[in-house]
Amino acid sequence: MAGKPKKENFTYPQVFFTQPWEWLSRYRDVNTYLVMGFYGAVSVAMLTYAIGWVKLSWVSVGLLFIAGALTWTLTEYLLHRFVLHYVEESPVIQRWHNFAHGAHHDVPRDLRFVTASPFVTFPIALLFWGLFWLILGGEWVWPFYAGFGTGYIAYEYVHYAIHRYPHPPLPFLRGLWQNHNLHHFKYPDKRFGVTTTIWDRVFGTYAV
Repeated sequence: MAGKPKKENFTYPQVFFTQPWEWLSRYRDVNTYLVMGFYGAVSVAMLTYAIGWVKLSWVSVGLLFIAGALTWTLTEYLLHRFVLHYVEESPVIQRWHNFAHGAHHDVPRDLRFVTASPFVTFPIALLFWGLFWLILGGEWVWPFYAGFGTGYIAYEYVHYAIHRYPHPPLPFLRGLWQNHNLHHFKYPDKRFGVTTTIWDRVFGTYAV
């Protein structure tokens, strides 16, 4: 990835077909807002269900929500490092890599390629919900997953804002702006965290 040229104009890469997946990329310029609206509504609905129907205490809901949000930060790191940056010689893997993340690194300032399409993320979100349901059971999963979803919303918005605005709106966000720009322009195989640098520090990928 470090040696890829930065391209200003190119057709969004396809995976298996001759033509690009237009139905996945047509609304990419507004994907961030679609993601925030959709997953925001899902998170609110799950919190409402946990409190109103499952009758969990506010303390339990709060702790599980925080645990879910923290779990997202680790998931964000692992997915970015081991899934989105996974590439090998296989043409199929290379096509998938370009579709999922490679195009974003080719043109990091093109906002069409910043936020993943909800068409892609929703099936993955369902898989995570099923996994957490198996681990936590039918009561705790709701506030936990609401926190997980909120963490994902924060990730997508922060990622979008970093690429949209050259400077952070608040001083305490400066570190995240610097961290992600270093990932794109200096350390493509380091600094995988977007909403936090904690896991890069834990796993030794926080290049200086």
